[in-house]
Amino acid sequence: MSAFYDLMFEVSNEDRVRILNELSAEHCTYSELSRRLNITTQEVSRHVQRLTENGLTARSSDGLLALTPFGELLLRQLATLRFTSRHRGYFTDHTISGLPDKFLARMGELEGCSSIEDVMVAVHRVQRLIEEAEEYILNINMRYFSSSFDAIKAAFDRDVKGYFLHGSTLRLPDEMLGDRRRVFPEGYIERKKGAGIYLERLLDVPMIFYMSERDVALLCFPTVDGGFDFRGFTSGGQEAHEWCRELFHLYWERAKPVL
Repeated sequence: MSAFYDLMFEVSNEDRVRILNELSAEHCTYSELSRRLNITTQEVSRHVQRLTENGLTARSSDGLLALTPFGELLLRQLATLRFTSRHRGYFTDHTISGLPDKFLARMGELEGCSSIEDVMVAVHRVQRLIEEAEEYILNINMRYFSSSFDAIKAAFDRDVKGYFLHGSTLRLPDEMLGDRRRVFPEGYIERKKGAGIYLERLLDVPMIFYMSERDVALLCFPTVDGGFDFRGFTSGGQEAHEWCRELFHLYWERAKPVL
């Protein structure tokens, strides 16, 4: 175990991690690293020596400094720690205990996400995503809000597929039933189901997210008391999109169809 803690000590230094990041982009000389990081060549040499002793860097065939395959692997794994550390306040009062381990290990793919701290911002992003979707909408447990009904119907009418995954207790509030009947004529949802435009399945999943083929409008986890405050994350980046899409399909395959 001492080798593990020695390695953690090496990457606890900001300058050494900055060197790893620079070398992940391209091979460098000591002087190039010194200039880019604004530290002396002596400091670069000292840091690189420690990184090399731990198997993270080496001389490449061109004579320049480079990451070893082990260094590349470790740097990718550090992304998960950076993401959780950057959002430690959020993860102090929100739980991800229900997240599958293989997605927990890949949370570094969410590093490019932006935070959402306001429920109205979350609703706005979801509304805009519905209006702009062209292929599909994936929804886990996003609660109903009647202001979106017209946009959802317009999306269905332009053949945007809607995949709705939710727990058994999620119900449309009574005060929204009139709005639903106004926007969706009798038999409309059934026709869209028959056409394969609207698909619905049941599974208790401890998160909320809403995404299209382009963006992740909202990804949020439950608070420690099990509720949702709609604080979370949003992203237009490819890595976060793939992480969320693959997670959705994992849950979707486990879920029970609503006929």
